[in-house]
Amino acid sequence: MFKHRLITALILMPLVVLSISNLSTKIVGCLSVGVMVIAAWEWFSIIKIRSIKQRSIGFMLLIMFGVFAWLYLNPNDLLLLVIILWGVATLSIISYAHIVLPASIFTLFHNRYFRFFIAVIVLISFWLSIVLLHQSSLGRQYLLYVITTIWLADSGGYFAGKCWGNRCLARVISPNKSLEGVYGALVLGLIWAFLSYMFGVNGIFNLFTWIALTLLTVILSIVGDLFESLFKRIYRVRDSGNLLPGHGGILDRIDSLLAGIPVFAVGLSVLGAL
Repeated sequence: MFKHRLITALILMPLVVLSISNLSTKIVGCLSVGVMVIAAWEWFSIIKIRSIKQRSIGFMLLIMFGVFAWLYLNPNDLLLLVIILWGVATLSIISYAHIVLPASIFTLFHNRYFRFFIAVIVLISFWLSIVLLHQSSLGRQYLLYVITTIWLADSGGYFAGKCWGNRCLARVISPNKSLEGVYGALVLGLIWAFLSYMFGVNGIFNLFTWIALTLLTVILSIVGDLFESLFKRIYRVRDSGNLLPGHGGILDRIDSLLAGIPVFAVGLSVLGAL
C-alpha cells in the first residue's frame, strides 16, 4: 500500500510542478478541466448517478455551469461562495463528527438535486480557483506552494496518525483519522511555511500572516478530506475509484485540494494579493 502511494506520488508530483511552472494558464485550465471531469465521474459514481443518460446530463450541466461561471461570475462572488460552502461544510463536520448521523442528513444527501448541486459547486470553485491563482502576478509560485503545502500536510497527517494516532478525529465520518494526524499535518505545514518564507515564496506577506494563511489552508484541506469521507460514509463507499494505485481514485487524491486551493485563493484575495 505505502509503496504504491509513494510511486504514484513520485510520478504525479513532477508532472504537476512542470505543468504549473511551464504551461500557459489556458493549458493549465484545460488540464484542470480534465481532472475536474474525472473527479466528477467518480463523484457521480459515489452518489449513485450511474446510468449513461444521467451522467451525460450531469456532465453537460457541469460544463455549462463552469462556462457560465467563467464568463459571468465576478471573482468576488466566487470567493464569497467558497467561504459559505466550506464554512457550512466545517460546521457540518464538527456537528456530526462523533454522533450517529440523523436520518435527516441521509435524506438531504440522497436528494438528487442537493447531491448534484454540491458536487458541481465544489468542483467548479476548485477549477476556477486554480485558473485565478495561475493567471495572477505571483500565481504560479502561489499555486505550487498551496499544492505542495497540502500534499505535505497529508503526508504529515498520515505518518503522525500511523505512529501516534490514538484519539479519533471524527469517529462517525472517518474513524481512521486521528487528532495526532491533524497535529502532524499542522507541524509539517508550519515548518514548510517558515522555510518557504525564508526563500521568498511569500511575496508581499509578513511571516505571521504567511504562517496564519498556511495553517488555515491546512485545516480546511482536512475539512475537504472529511467532507468527501462524509459522502462516502453516507453512500457506503470505501474509495472513489482505483485509478491511482495506493491512493484510490482521483477524487481521493484531490479531496484536500478541493477545499484547500479555493480557501487559499480567498485568503490571498482578502489580503490584497489576488
